[in-house]
Amino acid sequence: MAYEEKRNTEEEIGLEFIFKFMRQIISKWWLILIFVAIFSVSGFAIAKATYQESYTSTIIFNCSNKDREIAGDAAKYVTASDAQASTYIANNFKVLLQIGNDFANKIANTVKATTGMEFTKEEIRSMVGVEIGQDTTLLTVSVNSPDQETAYAIATAIQSVYLDIVNKAFPTANITVADSATQAELASDSSALVYTAIGFILGAALAVVIILITDKIQNKLLSTDDIKNNFNVDILATVSDIKTKNKNDRTRLLITDRNVGLPFIETFKLIRTKIENANHKKGFTVFAITSSTESEGKTTCSSNIALSLAKSGKSVLLIDADLRKPAVCKTLGISLEDEKGIYDIVNGNKTFEESVKYIERYNLYLLVASAAVADPSETLASAGMAKIVETAKANFDYVIIDCPPAGVVADAAIVANYTDTMIFVAAEERVALRQIEYALSDIMTTKADLLGCIYNRAGAGTLRMSSAKAGGYFSGRYGSYYGSSYYYGSHNSSYYYGSSGRKHHRHRRK
Repeated sequence: MAYEEKRNTEEEIGLEFIFKFMRQIISKWWLILIFVAIFSVSGFAIAKATYQESYTSTIIFNCSNKDREIAGDAAKYVTASDAQASTYIANNFKVLLQIGNDFANKIANTVKATTGMEFTKEEIRSMVGVEIGQDTTLLTVSVNSPDQETAYAIATAIQSVYLDIVNKAFPTANITVADSATQAELASDSSALVYTAIGFILGAALAVVIILITDKIQNKLLSTDDIKNNFNVDILATVSDIKTKNKNDRTRLLITDRNVGLPFIETFKLIRTKIENANHKKGFTVFAITSSTESEGKTTCSSNIALSLAKSGKSVLLIDADLRKPAVCKTLGISLEDEKGIYDIVNGNKTFEESVKYIERYNLYLLVASAAVADPSETLASAGMAKIVETAKANFDYVIIDCPPAGVVADAAIVANYTDTMIFVAAEERVALRQIEYALSDIMTTKADLLGCIYNRAGAGTLRMSSAKAGGYFSGRYGSYYGSSYYYGSHNSSYYYGSSGRKHHRHRRK
């Protein structure tokens, strides 16, 4: 049994390696295509640039072991021994044509006598090619030369002098001309096809090598095993990648929209169940969600976890603690004017009750911002932030906090000290393992536990074709949000809650 389990494990590891390899190659199909195109065109260009016309004249000889003097029935019948002997003679004649000094010298002398052109025996050999037909004793001699006259002159010289050499080398053999020397014709050029094919193969091979080296250096996250084996972190759930028509649609993947598909919805129900179990077993009510870099879907996960809990009848507060690039409003498709959420409360501009909004269509409470702030770390590290979480914990069944990426900025580690546990989001092929390691090490220094990891945007199937980039959190897309404000979606009714936990109509946005 142990042997079978070991063998099955080895087979799974082998298959996993093959699948990872194939996915790396397929995901970079465009790079392979570029290299193949460049090298194929280069090969074709080289073939055309180096092409030189070549003319070919051919002679066909028939080799037999039958002596010319044999007559009668003995000359008519060919036994197996005769065929074997004839093949032997043909092979020897081939060698004689290719390396025989006397043969080459006689050909050169004959050509000089008839045309006046002088060639060394090495030059003669370089222009003569010999092939034996399969299962025959026919021997084809081809003379190739850039000059049409030269090719024909050498071919006719071979035909005129071969008997002198053959009679000396094979006195009992019968080698005859089956097809006389042909007029030299321009040979077909296959070099362009050959060079193009070579370029195609070299381009594809080089592209694959570059992809493998690059992926080895980047060491990106490719499977849940990378999380479990490298960091010993439990996988809460695997969320499949949902294709959208445009980039902006990806920020609006909500379980309230049936178009996302049943698997997507059920996955967040599974996550909800695990969160509820953590609540029952350990009393956890405050959950912070983070990732190692942006574009991994942490805000989408935070929003859907909150929605899933709210749909089960729980009172849920979703806090947007990403004060650098708040995105909860955009994800939920709502618009708030001049709201800074946590920042307004900490700075005394608004009370907690004034800042918390109730979104009726989601049955969800929000403490969110519509604009970035200039001093996010200081705001989150303040006593006011601790008071916000304490108040939220006392008045709601669950508090979900969407944090900035950990390991890039200190914000997530700061917020973690106010929470019961953290949930880490890692997106397939969008982050390097070293980034995950750095982020997790940052989280581990906090007071909060790590509940587990949501493996996000997993390929639908083992092999897939996808390409995406995970830019740095402070890349151009992120840094530009300081001091800016933006609005998303349509206006919605908003409410505040009282100390009893009931919702109260506050005012309606125009």
